[in-house]
Amino acid sequence: MCLLVVCSPDSTPKKKDLECASCNNPHGFGYAVITPTGIITGRGMSAKKIIKEFLEVRKEYPKSYAMFHARYATHGVKNQDNCHPFKVDENTYLAHNGILDVDIHATDKRSDTRVFAEDMLPSMGGVSALDDDNVWKMLGKWASGSKIAIFTIDPNAKANCYIINEPAGHWDNEGMWWSNTTYKASAWSSYVGLPSITSATAYQKSDEEELGFCGVCLTEAQEDANPYFCEVCSICYDCNGTYQDTCLCWTPETDRYATNKKGNAWYYDKHYDFGY
Repeated sequence: MCLLVVCSPDSTPKKKDLECASCNNPHGFGYAVITPTGIITGRGMSAKKIIKEFLEVRKEYPKSYAMFHARYATHGVKNQDNCHPFKVDENTYLAHNGILDVDIHATDKRSDTRVFAEDMLPSMGGVSALDDDNVWKMLGKWASGSKIAIFTIDPNAKANCYIINEPAGHWDNEGMWWSNTTYKASAWSSYVGLPSITSATAYQKSDEEELGFCGVCLTEAQEDANPYFCEVCSICYDCNGTYQDTCLCWTPETDRYATNKKGNAWYYDKHYDFGY
């Protein structure tokens, strides 16, 4: 799936929206901000670190275009090298939401977007080729179902920001373009066909008893149930992220509970803590 947001000058996403996007798309994060002297980028596997870094850079440079990307892997390994945005050349970076029709050799560990950025777009003539109406239409048709945001400070390009298949996303009232709605609290549940939930209703108690049920998989809690996340689907009751690698509210207390309970299968060493 992935989530890509492009910010017009003087617009910045809310931290909670970026956190939700990262919870729903947990396989890597990155950003790009155009500045008067170049494009500042950052990538990594820590949602907390990259969100904080992005918001700090955006605060310093609010008058230009900016983008943030949260990855849900479909091609390529889950590592920092496959985090968006990708470098096309010294003046150009791009990020993508969707699946591109790219032939990738079995030994190539790059994602489809990375192959497009590093091999395909340069072979077409680089970012300036996007100003050709025929190339633009061809790319839009080829990438049907996908959205690609391209930032450049190349003097040969007619614009600093290009969004291929822009109508497939949506603009909000704050001047930001979103590739989909997985930055919203209940969007991911709807996408995968699960009950729509929010963090306030992820763990619901019945009127008749103290026990409750998971708002995602509807499993009824047992008497000695883990109070922090569902032991069947591993959804965190507070943030709706999977306790395995997308939980946004890990604390030492929850970790002690998970690792000390006898017979508990949820032994994880990767958590996110957004307590900043």
